[in-house]
Amino acid sequence: ERCKSLLHMIDITNNDIKKSYDQVKNELKNYSTKLSKKKELIVLNKTDLVDEKKVKDIVNNFSKNIKSEVITMSTLKKKTISKIKAKLISYVS
Repeated sequence: ERCKSLLHMIDITNNDIKKSYDQVKNELKNYSTKLSKKKELIVLNKTDLVDEKKVKDIVNNFSKNIKSEVITMSTLKKKTISKIKAKLISYVS
């Protein structure tokens, strides 16, 4: 519970991203209320498997009801990996 923030990685090809996110949140809440209230970074990964416009639609729809920051990632694109690294560093410093 010493961590300052939490990282959630969710497969963007998942049919119900919100449901997956809610399941993780509920598990965290059951484990520790303090932990479930930490700042979050949500990474929707495997974006290379989805059309670019659909990625934007998914991110927009998902982030409407989420207070946390949502970013995307493809392991095939080094640029997105660098972006994630920079975000993680900013979250822990």
